[in-house]
This record gives sequence, C-alpha cells and structure tokens, in this order.
Amino acid sequence: MADSNAGPDAQRTAARLTLALLGYFVLVTAVITLSPFDFSPRRFRIDVRLVPSDILANIALFVPLGFLGRGIVGNAAGSGRVVWLAALCSLLIEIAQIFIRRRYVSPIDVMSNSCGAWLGVVLRDRLERWAIWHPRLVGRIGLDVPLVGLLYLLVPQLWLSSVGMIEDARRSMTTLLLGGAGSLVLVALYRHRWRNGLRLAAHVVPPLALIWFMVGALPAASASPRAFGALAALVVGLTWWLLRGGSASDQQRFEVTTLQRFVPVFALYLVVASLWPPFRTVVPWHGSVGFANGLNGAGVVDVLILLEQVGGFTLLGYAMAEWRGRRELSLGRDLPLVVGCAALFAGSLELVQGVLSGPGASLLRALLSTSGVVYGVAVYHLARAHVRALRASAPAEDGAATEAA
Repeated sequence: MADSNAGPDAQRTAARLTLALLGYFVLVTAVITLSPFDFSPRRFRIDVRLVPSDILANIALFVPLGFLGRGIVGNAAGSGRVVWLAALCSLLIEIAQIFIRRRYVSPIDVMSNSCGAWLGVVLRDRLERWAIWHPRLVGRIGLDVPLVGLLYLLVPQLWLSSVGMIEDARRSMTTLLLGGAGSLVLVALYRHRWRNGLRLAAHVVPPLALIWFMVGALPAASASPRAFGALAALVVGLTWWLLRGGSASDQQRFEVTTLQRFVPVFALYLVVASLWPPFRTVVPWHGSVGFANGLNGAGVVDVLILLEQVGGFTLLGYAMAEWRGRRELSLGRDLPLVVGCAALFAGSLELVQGVLSGPGASLLRALLSTSGVVYGVAVYHLARAHVRALRASAPAEDGAATEAA
C-alpha cells in the first residue's frame, strides 16, 4: 500500500499489512470454493461449460488477490509472478474439488481466476500511477488508511453474504446491510479527505460505491441477477443520499464519528447473519462444546454462516481498535478490552442460539469469533504502523501538512 519510492520502513510495514490482508482473502476464497468440506474419493470429471455468471464471479473473486499481491512484489517485474501464483492457487483449489461431492474440475475457472488476478494487478498499477499511494499525499489522506481497511475487509464479507444468496435469497438483507455500511465509510472518506485532498468530485463517489459493491457481491449475480441489480441500485442510491447532507469539516478525528455510525449498522448485520435463518421457533436451551452437526458433511449454508460470523467479528475487532486509535495504545494494551467486549457479544449470540431451534449454542463458535476479533485488532495495528512509516518517509516540504493531519 505504499509507493515504491517510500522509505524502507514504509515498504516493510506495507508488506506486513498486505500479507495479513492477503492471507485473510485467500482463506475466505478457499473456504467459499471448498465448502461444504465433504471430502471422499469421487469419480474424476472435468466441466468445460461456459457459464457467464460463474465466469464473472470467479474473476471478481481473484481481483483483490491480484491487487494485494502486486503490493507485495513492489515492482512491475514481479506482476507476472503474482498472476502465476494466483493461477497455481486456483489450480490447487480445483484439484481439491475432485474429492467434493457434486463438484467438478473446471479449467474455465482457473482461467477466470487468473484473469481476475491480472485485472487486480493492472488496477493496482494504474492507481499507483495516479499517485494515490505516494508519500506526498500522506498529509492529506494518510490518516485514512486504517479506515480504508474497513472497505478491504468488507469485500470478503460481501462474498460470504452474496454466496449465501445462492442457497437462500432472503440473505439479500445481510448483503444490503453490508453495502450500507460500506457507503457510510466511502462518503465519510470523500467528505473529509478526498474532496480536498484528491480533488474528487461528488458525482464520482456513487460509481465508486457501485464498483466496490459489485466486486464483493458479484457472486449473487449467478443466484439472482434481478436481486443483485436491485441491491446495487439501492447501494448507489444510499450513497447519493448520504452525499446530500453535511459538509467537510476540520475535525481531525472524523473516523470516530464515522465509526459511531458504522458500528451499529454492522452490529445489526452480525446479529442477523449469526442468528440465521430468521423466524425459528423457541425451544429449551441446548448447546455443545463443539458443533452439533460437525463441519465435515455440513451443508454449504452452515459453513458460510460460521465463516461469516468469524469474518464479521474480525471486521468488528478492526473497527473497535480504530475507534480507540487516538489513545495510541500498543497491541498488548489494546487487546484485553476489545476482546473482552467482543467475547461478551459472541457469548450473547450463542445464548440466543441455544433457545432457537437448530444445532444450538456452541462454545467453539464463540471462541472462533473471539479469535477473529484478535486478528482484526492485529490488522488495525499493522495499518497504523504503516501510516506512521509513511508519515516518516514523507518529503520535508509536506511536513506541515502531515502535522496538520
């Protein structure tokens, strides 16, 4: 996330942050494509059908991987390696699908994933030429970097929610809540930084929201194109409506105000997603230490709900750490309170799960959700360290602007 002209400290912090984000994206991608984890010997089959919606979804799935991977290699010469590594990752996933029920090896998927990674690399190169990541702009947008991390982490969350629409169209409500949360962040970034720092016009923001939402929610296009179009239109409309009110301010810590709006919306999303499906009957409390139905052989929806909950808590941990960021706490001092609050939230969700029909409460699920919070807090601290490194490497003539930020 740093320019190649940044100092060695900035390049090192950029590599650490990018690796953390990339690892998260790869994990989510693997779980989505390999669920429901029903592994056993199957007859080898190859699928060469051309399904436009599947091709688009596979391309969108690997765009962030190419974008982030390009940031690690640090130079144009390594761009080809990023695409080849993405192709190898896709090939390994396809090979693993030999052993999954109702799955087939598809060379079309490998090609689509590779094209997505290549598009991500190209997009990263174009953005760097536009100088978004140049240290000279740190004084104007440097403090935005941790908040922009929310947009990165929302993308795989949108993947999970929109893939769930394939099994249950009602899950469009969680996708819409995520789209609304992303719109809040985009509008805040524009109003307080991009309007003056990048001279970005207001009419550009709704298309940006549309592109961001499409990259994350494109898997929904294969399940219900009409629902996908309606959700995209609602996100664009919400972004336009949010742009109408308010104006830029001199508030130095506008992130706090943004998070005060973001966290309630995202918490509502977490409640709805974690307690899915809705309208279950109330039963005597029941639960287990692990998972009542296990993971091997569990349905796709079961796996997605679990991963969506853990991923949601990862993002919640990032947001809570960002909320407390002005206190300049170390990771060791920041973790106890954030993790404690998140553990209470996760435990409350499990208590509710215990009185609803279904598999019931799970101590292991609560622990996995809490571990997601730990990861989210750690990623925020990596992002903050990168901002500091960028500030330190900014040219002297920008020093005054950097201090003002």
